[in-house]
Amino acid sequence: MGLFIRILKGQKNMWSEKQRKYQKNIYSKLMLAILLLASVITLTACRSSNIKETTKQTDHKTKKWEPLVITKREKAQAQKEVKQISDICQNIKINENKVTKKDLQTLYDTLTSKGYPVAQIGEEKHSTKNAPVKFKPSKTSHGEKLKTFYEKTKAGKLATITLLQQNSSGGFANIRLQSNNGKTEGILTTIYKEDGKFSVSEMVKYQVKKLELNEKNIMTLEFYLSDQAELQTDGTMEFQCN
Repeated sequence: MGLFIRILKGQKNMWSEKQRKYQKNIYSKLMLAILLLASVITLTACRSSNIKETTKQTDHKTKKWEPLVITKREKAQAQKEVKQISDICQNIKINENKVTKKDLQTLYDTLTSKGYPVAQIGEEKHSTKNAPVKFKPSKTSHGEKLKTFYEKTKAGKLATITLLQQNSSGGFANIRLQSNNGKTEGILTTIYKEDGKFSVSEMVKYQVKKLELNEKNIMTLEFYLSDQAELQTDGTMEFQCN
């Protein structure tokens, strides 16, 4: 009888040992499956991220620089303003081969007297001997008109202004700015004088990225010429509004 009980106990211990080994085996397989599943999820996420990044880079590379389109109405308005300037300056005699400071001052005074904000050629300034040439903000007549334009723009109102930037050849850049709901666009028309007549050499449209007026009454325009700002080289204009 005692032997029979010992055999039963032995069988019971053997069964318990097998059961523990079986449970341990099941647990190990379950943990392995969980680890494999986690690895698959991680690899899938990384691949998805790489695909998105590659697509983003590809999209950026496939974008092409496209200039802003000038409408017929905008072109007609710019040409009208060029004619008005030509009519005002037509009788001013300047030596086209050698324009003097006196000639530039006469043009400046004449157009200012007609109500145009006119920006003179900015004076050079040098921070160090070998530094690139920079220009001081252009001294601009009728600065109060630029300030009014700035205030209306910041208030989100409709606002327009035309100002002239002189160049050393006796010509101008005719800059027409228009703002609505805080968005500002500009048409820049380059005007030159040849054989006694003013003509248009170039006309471009641009978006104004930043419009600022600081405590020194310097108005700054940062702009780009494309409908894709991130692809375009920016430019800057500064006007001293005194």
